[in-house]
Amino acid sequence: MGATVLSAAPAYSQTQQNDDPKIGIVVPESGSYAILAKQIKLGAEAAKLQNQYPVSLIYLPEHCKAEQDAETAEKIRQENIKFVIGYLCSESLEGAAPVLARDGITILSLGSRQQTLLEQQTRQSFGIFRLQPDRKMATAVLADRLAPLWRTVPFALIEDGTVQGRDFARQVLPAFKARGLEPALTDTYRPAQTSQNALVAQLKRAGINHILLGGEGDDAAVIARSAAAAGLPLTIAGGESLLRADPQTPLPVGLLMSSIPETETQTYTDSAIKAIAALAGKQSDTQEMLADGYALPAYAAMQIVSQTLSDTSEPPKPAASILQTTRFETVIGAVSFTPQGLRQENPYRLMRFNGKDFEPAK
Repeated sequence: MGATVLSAAPAYSQTQQNDDPKIGIVVPESGSYAILAKQIKLGAEAAKLQNQYPVSLIYLPEHCKAEQDAETAEKIRQENIKFVIGYLCSESLEGAAPVLARDGITILSLGSRQQTLLEQQTRQSFGIFRLQPDRKMATAVLADRLAPLWRTVPFALIEDGTVQGRDFARQVLPAFKARGLEPALTDTYRPAQTSQNALVAQLKRAGINHILLGGEGDDAAVIARSAAAAGLPLTIAGGESLLRADPQTPLPVGLLMSSIPETETQTYTDSAIKAIAALAGKQSDTQEMLADGYALPAYAAMQIVSQTLSDTSEPPKPAASILQTTRFETVIGAVSFTPQGLRQENPYRLMRFNGKDFEPAK
């Protein structure tokens, strides 16, 4: 699958000139991430074709292993590439970023949000800019929206004991405390059960019917079902892990989640969506694909790189300086970066499940 993604690129390179600026697209070639590579390739190619960007796209494999990705980074240096888009794995950046930094090659990462590398970046200029927002932004939205509503009601903070669940609890607890709220109950539950009667009984005894849940959608559904059977009206809120649910499992109506709204529903993406769909339809291995997953972020990354390359300042500004001081209008909304390369705008919103889809909560 990954080989198809990369070998398809020359079909769109016939009009490229040898002196066009080169943009590296570093994506996984195989495994579970290969479908994401297809999405990135579609988004990048569609942006180039639709906007007639005078650039060459150079596809290289991402291995998600530091040593191998350091070797790929050396090839990027030899190709005289100045921008790289992609890098879904933190391990890839750990290996590649120090190598690319030697030539001042700028990275627009579409996936990695690993904190250790960010701490390194504050000490060393690795030239990494991240389109993925910091997870702390999701926590801030939960706390900002729910604190005024839950100020007078007891609530529980429960998590499923996984790394993700514990991380959610560690982030959300100080956020609520900073706004003057503290849970009446904190606990860990066993996930993937057919019922959560014991947990619901505990909540009922404590007079609690509001939960911050560090768990997945399947567990939220089971908890809500057990609560309904016990006659306990329950409001459940959590993060994007609530999206991880069996499609056959009905999520509870009213489930609250801090997440990024689907950009496909925003009117300014219509043109890009059509361009991506049109390109997908021309290739046998992508005919059924739409502007899913990483397609629009990759399109946006191409817009950002193109605007950066078009800067006519004299003397020329370093790419990092342009990225740190410019607000870019893209298909995923306005994008600007902090000096550390983090996305400044908070795209997270409090969403509510209406029985069919998540929609912005009023």
